[in-house]
Amino acid sequence: MFGVGHSHGLARTAWTIAVALLGVSPCGAASVVAATSIAATSAATTDSLYCIGASTMQPLVAAWAKAFTARRPDVPIRVADTTHFSAAGVTAMLAGHVNCVTFAREPFPAESAALRVAQSGTPVLVPVAGGSYAAPHGTFAIAVYVNRANPLRGLTMAQLATLFSGSSDGRPLRRWGQLGLRGPWTAQPIHLYGMTPRRSNGNPPGIVNFLDRRVLQGRPWRTDLRVQTDTPGQSALSAIVQRVSQDPDGVGYSGFGYAVPAVHPVALAATMDGHYVAGNPATVASARYPLSRQIYLGLARTDRGWLSPQTCAFLSFVLGADGQQQIARNSMHFEPLTARQLRVSRQALQHGGCNPVQPPPVRPVSALPGEAYAEPDGAIRVVGYNDMRWMLEALDRQFEVTHPGVRFDLVLKGTRTAPAALAAGTSLFAPMGAEFSAAELADYRKATGADPVKFRVAHAALNPLARSSPLAIYVHRGNPLAVVNLQQLREVFARPQSIRQWSQLGLTGEWATRPIHPCGPAASTALGVYFRRHALDGQPYAVDYLGFRESTLALDQAATDSDALCVGDLNQANDKVRVVSLALPGGSEVSFGSRDDLVSGRYPLDRYLYIYIRAYNDPRSAALLCQYLRAAWSPVGQSLISASAPGYLPLSPSRVVSELRRLNHMHCGS
Repeated sequence: MFGVGHSHGLARTAWTIAVALLGVSPCGAASVVAATSIAATSAATTDSLYCIGASTMQPLVAAWAKAFTARRPDVPIRVADTTHFSAAGVTAMLAGHVNCVTFAREPFPAESAALRVAQSGTPVLVPVAGGSYAAPHGTFAIAVYVNRANPLRGLTMAQLATLFSGSSDGRPLRRWGQLGLRGPWTAQPIHLYGMTPRRSNGNPPGIVNFLDRRVLQGRPWRTDLRVQTDTPGQSALSAIVQRVSQDPDGVGYSGFGYAVPAVHPVALAATMDGHYVAGNPATVASARYPLSRQIYLGLARTDRGWLSPQTCAFLSFVLGADGQQQIARNSMHFEPLTARQLRVSRQALQHGGCNPVQPPPVRPVSALPGEAYAEPDGAIRVVGYNDMRWMLEALDRQFEVTHPGVRFDLVLKGTRTAPAALAAGTSLFAPMGAEFSAAELADYRKATGADPVKFRVAHAALNPLARSSPLAIYVHRGNPLAVVNLQQLREVFARPQSIRQWSQLGLTGEWATRPIHPCGPAASTALGVYFRRHALDGQPYAVDYLGFRESTLALDQAATDSDALCVGDLNQANDKVRVVSLALPGGSEVSFGSRDDLVSGRYPLDRYLYIYIRAYNDPRSAALLCQYLRAAWSPVGQSLISASAPGYLPLSPSRVVSELRRLNHMHCGS
């Protein structure tokens, strides 16, 4: 055993401690009864691991166990799927039935005290993943909301502690002016809404426990806290946001998923002179947002006070590249640990008696200080497309896990910022949502004497929130046209224009002699350039082609002009227009632009996201670039891309193989 449950007497003693310190009765909550009855069927031993606790962590820990035991079948690992709360795991560990607790929150002080007494030493608590941004029950980050009318935009963590405790240097904090607001807000009262600081059993709610540790750090909650509770049909967290939305003087904490239009979250800074960080998926995943959270495994010690070798081996796997890659597939949207968080977790293992956990060996690929893309602090600058931020941050976090010492600085202000930075060498590579224009290519050649090399990393998205969409052909709702092919599109949209009437596209009756009005993106826009290159074989647009600066304007034209045949973003389709199917080569099949058609490469008007690279004389720079691209094309890299906002689609396996072959032939070797 892991230092617990050596005898029936010790188990009874531990149970007594649980009753005293955790505030439960021997016939207590259903979750406690379930945990002990299940755990009693089989106790853990020193050469096995038995985990019980939060149900939200069960699929992830089970996936880790399956992957690890495939390598180490000599280490049995079981993960219970019949409990719901971390408290059940604590009770089972106190009773001596398990040696691993899945904590979707930090342990309560009473739990830590009970475990310390029962085991003659605190269990080893190891952070194993980051919490989610806003997944329900997914250990989500905490937002601080004020009413939409409130001009407050940011707080430091010290100010937040003052706000929550209602005291600044011993003086009462009651007015917004004390937090820096001026004018009519100076004398307005602060109304703080929150959950109950302590439940009837003496423990705080999990979110309050997190805020106690992270923000208040031992200070009590303010006495005028306006407590909100769960009621039928509304959770306390939802009620907090509703109260703040109705109270101009209100402020409260909740999850980002509970936001309503009448409130806004404030940005937070870790220190008085620090950078204010708004909460969003990227800042939570990178742990830059100060109220990001983590999930943990609590491990019991052996009789000698250390973790067993088997437990050390499992945790080393969890904190390694393969274990952290598993997190990208979890349903609760937990995040891999950052490089800094991994160091803390590995130190926790060392304190538990494990040998130093070494990151997986990789070739050294750190940037040369002399390279223009290297920041003074050693970070690697990447300049380019702002809509690739989320996928690049996910790829960067994973790359930093497997390549310790490598850090990226993303300067993503738009596709058109990338070519000049790549030409100047001030960006390692150029992430772009469109290809180089003719002018950009000419400027690049002039600056470098060579061409950049383009690689595809993802398909465009079908999400209306994405900036890069596949193209589609639209007609008015009343137009009966069902399908066109690429040759017909060239003859409608390009010079010399040989298709001018609907009869030439197969329509009959009253439609036969009506004129076709071609429209779409202006020729100078990125979409206009793309359509001309890839659908019109580079030919200029027809004389009567009507070009718009925005795709939505082209769709508006199709909605109002029954003779319009328009090009526009596929993900902007609406019920005022109709998408025309595209005939595939051979004419026997058509494509509607479905997800499967896009990923497989069947859809003729698909678009891609790109990474452009340049040749580097320094072999370390080339190695860094090649390893990064290979990581982006790996199954894990492609899953990270597809799981990132706003939903760009992964490449097909055959496309990945072709891109890798091109990279290897040019620059990287095997």
